[in-house]
Amino acid sequence: MSAEVRIVELGPGRFDVLDAVVGALSPTSRYLRFHTPAPRPTPDVREALAAVDGRSHIAVAAFTADGRPVGIARLVAVADGPSDLAVEVVDEWQGRGIGARLVRSVVELGRAAGHRAVHADVLAENVAAQALFFTVFPAAIAMPGAHEVGFAAELASSRVPCAA
Repeated sequence: MSAEVRIVELGPGRFDVLDAVVGALSPTSRYLRFHTPAPRPTPDVREALAAVDGRSHIAVAAFTADGRPVGIARLVAVADGPSDLAVEVVDEWQGRGIGARLVRSVVELGRAAGHRAVHADVLAENVAAQALFFTVFPAAIAMPGAHEVGFAAELASSRVPCAA
């Protein structure tokens, strides 16, 4: 069952939302999302994550009724390749369907902006993120590696199921 949150497209420079979400992730969740348990992204990574432009870098966030951000999903265009897809949901809100809602929302915005395919590198032990990718993209291709599983999906031919 999906939690009651509001999904909002983010504009550039929303460090407040980024910092709140990353700050609320446990070390394990930070490791599973960013592949490092560091308590915060480096300044360069933080700048890159906040460099949303609504076309080549699209981000959406989930907010609780009291305005607290609890998740972010983003699509970032990559030259001559599929767009990178990433999602993070704070620990206390995981398992409530928020990740899938975030991904569906950012994908719809991405389609409208011309994104045609997505790619995500997921750590092999991140079973929840793997299940999320197949939930949103049932026809996704998984490419297992030593430590990561690469996922790829076409947006033009994918049906992104709506939440019930």
